Amino acid sequence: MSVTFTVYDTLADAPDAVCADVWSLVIEADDAFWPPLRARTPEQGLSVGAGAVLDETPDAYWASIQNHALITAEEAGNVLGMMSVAQNKPLEALKLTATAYLSTLIVAESARGRGLARQLYARLFELARRWSQTPSVATRTWSTNAAHLPLIAQLGFEERLRLKDDRGVGIDTVYFLKPL
Repeated sequence: MSVTFTVYDTLADAPDAVCADVWSLVIEADDAFWPPLRARTPEQGLSVGAGAVLDETPDAYWASIQNHALITAEEAGNVLGMMSVAQNKPLEALKLTATAYLSTLIVAESARGRGLARQLYARLFELARRWSQTPSVATRTWSTNAAHLPLIAQLGFEERLRLKDDRGVGIDTVYFLKPL
């Protein structure tokens, strides 16, 4: 089977079946994020530490990405991977506005190792180029994200800011930028 990549203007515009699959991916991957997606505030702040609030499901996070562009990797009618991308996102910490801000990248556990994340990034770069004549892509992650950090480096992202212990002792928030 071949994988099809689709870009939706917003998650809210995606067909119900796609949204249901993306929601399933979010639930499956919730604890793979630090902090978990269910600890994100509506403004996508991070709730960490002793006072962290963990909802039962990542409803606030889900609501916060409804207006983001959605890039999916689908095979046989099932979403295997997704990216949530905000357009022209002001990043106060970096004192810049990124053409495309990658909020979330998830590849189903059953589909990992097939290069889907790299292919999703290729679609993200194409999207950013459509959005701007001087495009840039930004993302942030945590310093112990061993699954994502090597790919970011291979794709040529530059570390722009590290907030020490921002997500707990020994876990920094790290911002990356890639001008295209």
